[in-house]
Amino acid sequence: MKNKRWVFSLVALILTAGLVLSGCGGGKNKEGQDSGKANEGSGKKYSIGVMLYNYTDIQGQQIKSYSSYLENNFNVKFNFATVGSSEEDHISGLENLLASGVDAVISGYDTALKQSVSLAEEAGVYYALALGDADESVTSDYFVGGIKQFGENPEKLGAKYAEQAYASGVKHIGVTSFPEFAFVDGPSIIKGFADKMAELDTKGEVTVYPTEFHSFAPDNAADAVTKIISEHPEVDAIFGLGSGMDFVYPAILNSAKPDIRLLALGYNDSTEAGIKDGKVIMAGTNNYGEIMANCFAQLYDRLNGKTYPDAKSNGFVNYVTFATPEELQDFKNYVVPEDKSKGPVTVDELKEVMMSFNESATWESLQKLTNRTLEEIKAARN
Repeated sequence: MKNKRWVFSLVALILTAGLVLSGCGGGKNKEGQDSGKANEGSGKKYSIGVMLYNYTDIQGQQIKSYSSYLENNFNVKFNFATVGSSEEDHISGLENLLASGVDAVISGYDTALKQSVSLAEEAGVYYALALGDADESVTSDYFVGGIKQFGENPEKLGAKYAEQAYASGVKHIGVTSFPEFAFVDGPSIIKGFADKMAELDTKGEVTVYPTEFHSFAPDNAADAVTKIISEHPEVDAIFGLGSGMDFVYPAILNSAKPDIRLLALGYNDSTEAGIKDGKVIMAGTNNYGEIMANCFAQLYDRLNGKTYPDAKSNGFVNYVTFATPEELQDFKNYVVPEDKSKGPVTVDELKEVMMSFNESATWESLQKLTNRTLEEIKAARN
């Protein structure tokens, strides 16, 4: 075993040396900055691996886009790996990244977390979890922790959807979601929704039906919608938590009751038309710019020998929602703009909360920056 570790370390060292040499040439980035000076004195060009299931949906697209923005302003290069959902596929993808000589890894998921952190530690590579909070029993000097992607308290997000649903006048609400084991925040969001609706509905006019769970394919969501309609023919709205726009919305439109209105955790190109014609009451998505800014800041600081004195295992980012065409336009302008310097977290803002550039920066200041609402981001840009 020791011999295998020695060979692995030697290969990683050789590959890392190649990356360093290839990164020493500097050059100009898209915005004309000298990328060789982006680390403000550091001669090291860091390589950060990213592990996701795909890069074709808004999640993958925005993570790639914000990563490109970081590459243009820091001396860093991202290495994107597509991994399967099984533990075996995840570990295989991680091992390939480690062998390529990355300095840090951002995993979208907590798949095989304990084993993943152990492998990263053995390779001397920092590891971060981007799309979920980490089990606090998993500890290592090389593990920077996870991110709660639905804010500090997911029940508050559910309550926000309930307020919009109540204001819209719907009375009979079905719920469908990914299974609890795959969507651990789902039950809290649903509870927040049901509790807030009960608080608002003082006359007892609104019914929220038990949740129908669906798996990870459009047909599964269609089956759940069909079951909701069959068991509750009076249903006039569905709260879709499992790919609400990609899976649940098409299932509704193709169902026996296409006029059912939707509250969706999700966003895609059909969201705007759905909001404008009233079929989509509210939609939302993670703020992937904030998520990447949060992960990157902590990893970059670790790579430069810096650690927040007040660091905790799990951070949090705000989940963006929109219920009107105006709110959706603000989302496009300030959360997912093509020019990320006008987006949720600018480089200048990020450096202010990174110890590599500001010795008085704190973990709490990073959380505050990466937990801003759409309204707060808009105000910062105007």
